[in-house]
Formats: sequence, structure tokens, C-alpha cells
Amino acid sequence: MSYRRFQIYFFLGTLAVSLVLTVLVFRPYLTLLAFGGVLAIIAQPLYRYLRKLFRAEMPAAFLTVLFIAVAVLFPLAFFLAALTGELIGVFGDIRAWYETASLSSYLATVLPESMHNQIPALMNQILGFAGRVAQSLSSNIIGLFSNAFSVLFGFMVVLISVYYLLKDGAKVKRRLLAMSPLADEYDELVFHRLSVAVRAVMGGVFIMGIVKGILAGFFFWIFGVPAPLFWGLMTGIASFLPIVGSAIVTVPAILYLLATGHFLSAIGLAAVSVAIIGTVDNFLQPKLVESRTKIHPLLILLSILGGLEFFGFAGFILGPLTLSVTLTLLDIYEKEFKHHIEKVNNGDQPPA
Repeated sequence: MSYRRFQIYFFLGTLAVSLVLTVLVFRPYLTLLAFGGVLAIIAQPLYRYLRKLFRAEMPAAFLTVLFIAVAVLFPLAFFLAALTGELIGVFGDIRAWYETASLSSYLATVLPESMHNQIPALMNQILGFAGRVAQSLSSNIIGLFSNAFSVLFGFMVVLISVYYLLKDGAKVKRRLLAMSPLADEYDELVFHRLSVAVRAVMGGVFIMGIVKGILAGFFFWIFGVPAPLFWGLMTGIASFLPIVGSAIVTVPAILYLLATGHFLSAIGLAAVSVAIIGTVDNFLQPKLVESRTKIHPLLILLSILGGLEFFGFAGFILGPLTLSVTLTLLDIYEKEFKHHIEKVNNGDQPPA
């Protein structure tokens, strides 16, 4: 082995180890950086306008990040404040209902006389279930507030990454283009497809929030949930949260109906929550994304579901992005090696 070849192997081995270690160091923040990249792509039009207005990158990037922070924190603060106030009112309504109507007396009126001797046992089961639900909700709420600092820290990391991606994004892109062995037109195609996929997915999420809010408000009104317009708005906002989504509002509404004795309404709301509100995005969102990305809706649906399974919280955006990059690379492969593929399909020997 020549000394030059040894140098190349040694350099490539050292580079591989260094890259692996760097990925491990950045691993806790890769999801946050991905969200920062998504927000930076979405905020590009505003950033370009502000940069043109101020003729400088730093103030334009700072004001864009400030706008993003306000756009995220203000609805979140409104949601939490309104949710707290409404929960206080809900608990008051439940308490008033129990003061005016004994649960055992209510069961005696709705159950057949032959089952009246089973009411005490049924009461114990209902109270035990309610106690477990209350304990679970309390522990989750405590856990949510205990993780508030880590959530706030993560949000700050996202905002900082957005600032530097906006300010230095063009330089980073030029560096990546210079390092890539692919032709510049292919590199530009990958970046373009990523940008289109991000805007399509986030646009689909926004539209789905509106659709879910309207559907939830309508069904809340049908089944007698107090303040249906308000809770429909809350459901629309909550649908932006991956995994839990609209369930963070519909589940407490169902429990409220159960606690106040509206069992049929609770069963009906639970049915439409599972069959319509909770699943409408599985059918509509892939179609919305397909209209922009030209990717088959089945592939988009599987990429969203598989992304949530593999990436966790960020999978709803990272799954479609991974699919978009893969399909773009396949397009490049087909274009670059089309001549060789045609020769093989025609029975000709490919060049050595």
C-alpha cells in the first residue's frame, strides 16, 4: 500500500469517526434544528421583505424571529388561560349538578328495577374510575408544568436556529453546493423540493386546523357541550400539536358530558371524535400535500404515520421531508442513468 493511499484511508476513517461523534453530540437537538429549518423556510418571504426594507440581514432576521415568537406564544398563552378559566367553570358545573341530583338517584331512574340492587356496586366502580381518571390527569398536569423549563429552553434553541438560518442560510447553502459532488442543478432541485414539501405540509396542517375546529364546534353544539364556538376554536389550535392533537380538547369534553349525566351525548361525541374529528386529517391532509408536491397521497399518509413512529413528535414533518428527498434522488438517478438503463432494458451490455 502506498503512503498516499494510506493517507486517504486514514483521513476518511478519521472523518467518519468525527462525523459520527458530531451527530451523537448534536443528537438531542436534531429535532429542534429540524423545526428551526422548517420555520426558517416558512418565514423566508417575511425575512426577504424586511431585509429589503432595512437593507441589512441582522435586524431583518431578528424582527422575523420576534414575529415568530409572538405568533406562537400569544395563541398558546391565550389557549392556556382560556383553558384554565373554562376548566374552573366546568368543575363548577359538575359540582352544581351533583348537588342538585344524586348519582344513585339518577341511576335508579334510568336503570330497570331489576338492576336497582346493583346500583351500590356500580356506584363504587364509577367513583373508582373517576378517581383514577382524576389522578391520571393530575399527574399529567404536574408533569407538564415540571417540563415547562425544558420546553421553554427547546423553544429558545429553535428561535436561535431560525435566526442564524435566516441570517447565514445563503452562505450555508453555497457551502453545501460547493461540497456536493452532484451537479448544481441537482442540488438546487433537492433544495427546491424540500422547500415545497415544507410549505405543503405546514399549509396542510393549517387547513386541517381550520377544518377540525369547524367540525368540533359543530359536534360540540349538537351534543350540548357549553360554549361550542370557543371549544371549536380550541380544538383547531390543539390540532397543531402532533400525536395528541384535538384529543386534548375532545377527551375532556366527553368526560364533562359523562360527569354531568349526559351519557348518550358522551357516547355520540366519543364516536364522532374517533371516526371523524380524529381521523379526517388522515384522508384530507395527504390530498392537500399531494396538490403541491405531486407525491401520491398513500405515500404521504404512510410517511406521516411512519414518521411519527420513527421520529416521534417531529415525525409529522420529518417523514414527508425524508420521502421528498428520497423521491428527488430517485428522479436524479433516473435522469442521470437513463441512457444506461435503456441500454440494459434493450439487452445491450453497459459500458465497462
